[in-house]
Amino acid sequence: MLKGLTFMPQRTVKLVVFAAALILCVYLLRVSTAAKSGVASAPQKRLRSQKNPPAKTPAQPAYAKFNHNVPQHLAQNCDACHKFPTANWKEIHQGKDAYEDITDYPSHPSCLNCHRQQFFKGAQPTICTICHTNPGPRHSSRHPFPNPRELFEPSPKGQSAVSQYEVFFPHDKHEGFFGQMMTRRSATLRYAAFQQSAQPAAPAAPTGCATCHQLYQAQGEAADEYVTPAPKDLKDEDFWLKKGTFMGAPTSHATCFACHTQGGGLKPEPSDCARCHKLSPLDKLTEAQSDFDAKLAANMAIKDKTMLEKWRRRQAGKFRHEWFSHAELKCSDCHKIAEINTASGKGAVVNVLSCGGSGGCHITPTSDEGGALNFEIDQRQAKATFQCTKCHVNEGKKPLPESHSKALAAITKK
Repeated sequence: MLKGLTFMPQRTVKLVVFAAALILCVYLLRVSTAAKSGVASAPQKRLRSQKNPPAKTPAQPAYAKFNHNVPQHLAQNCDACHKFPTANWKEIHQGKDAYEDITDYPSHPSCLNCHRQQFFKGAQPTICTICHTNPGPRHSSRHPFPNPRELFEPSPKGQSAVSQYEVFFPHDKHEGFFGQMMTRRSATLRYAAFQQSAQPAAPAAPTGCATCHQLYQAQGEAADEYVTPAPKDLKDEDFWLKKGTFMGAPTSHATCFACHTQGGGLKPEPSDCARCHKLSPLDKLTEAQSDFDAKLAANMAIKDKTMLEKWRRRQAGKFRHEWFSHAELKCSDCHKIAEINTASGKGAVVNVLSCGGSGGCHITPTSDEGGALNFEIDQRQAKATFQCTKCHVNEGKKPLPESHSKALAAITKK
């Protein structure tokens, strides 16, 4: 019995030793093979993983932001989702000047037809956050709809939203129609008279632009001319944004729908969204191409979204419409109505020759006559690093544009 007990452990030990020897041989054989190929065993494992990486899961759309610019959406007409008018238009537009409008998000079927899977994904589907503040079966509150802007932009969503669209407005077709500060009612009466006479509308006063455009946040009689308090050590050459720098523009359909009524016969009608709302072009002006300085705007603590948007479109950021000499001019003295393309992504581009004016305001035949452009060009020619700060915030750091030298030559030849 004792002999049998001692035999079993010895046999087990032999088996263990044999297995260990076998494992060692296999290991030495792999090391030898790897050494001959010049690759260590550990890196060899990493090499295999790099050669055959695991398949990546395709990135899924975020669905947290609606994108109009995708093939599936572009293939549809606007009224496939946006029905004119929406049920809540009377709540948004009240009073004697109320008008039918699209003032709410599309209904659920517009989304469910294509996005049923995303709609029922989880207790709070991501796709529902496009419209709803707290998506779920018990909460139906919505973000304000982007139209009208004065209701949407102050909201948390409106503060960060960036529209994919530009508004196309043919200024040349409307130039002689409007009178100064025309109301919706007077515009309707004017168009009714025009229809009855079947004659072109009588030319409006030179200030007809004021129907849609007034000074944005004008200084008026206020003592402080700056949008936000300026530093006490602000130098003359330094820039701090002033009130009345920009001109405002309509933020709703009110003026447009005074004449372009549904079924009224004047095209486009309110339901023809795509005639005026155009997807932004690829060459839309970026901050790097404009006279906007994001860091400076942040230092100024400017929060007004409309003001920042208008500055981003500027290529001469320091021009101020409210300055008395500018306020005395007619809009057409600088802006060539037929050349304005509101859907280009840029502001109303002004030819630098306009700065010369009929009296040589900023461009004069000689530098001695006080032209600002003359002075800036003289300084640039004397010193290559000179920055033109009379009109520009950032653009003045760039090489002198050919248009500026040609403008100076044109004035000199007169």
